[in-house]
Amino acid sequence: MKNFREPDGGESKTEDGRPSRVVSIFSENATESSKDTAESSLEAFRQSGLAYSAAIALAASVVFMLIVGWGADLLFESSPWGIVIGIVLGAIIGFIQFFRINAQIFRK
Repeated sequence: MKNFREPDGGESKTEDGRPSRVVSIFSENATESSKDTAESSLEAFRQSGLAYSAAIALAASVVFMLIVGWGADLLFESSPWGIVIGIVLGAIIGFIQFFRINAQIFRK
């Protein structure tokens, strides 16, 4: 491809008259760097997806066990204890899942 701004055939020069190094998108170096960029962006997408799933697993387990505890309160007429035990069990289960998923994020 010809550079129409340069009168000497398209090769740009630095201030001291030497030709400047231009990396084309068709060269091998550009292909390797684009592969590295693509792999790193895919890894970032994977890690962000795992981070979202860790947060959702923590919140969902607490909410699910809260609902189970509320149902146990209605069934056994033990007013606050089913909800309290449900929240505590949900938090324990949620944190176990949270740490398992975070271990996957930092695993290489």
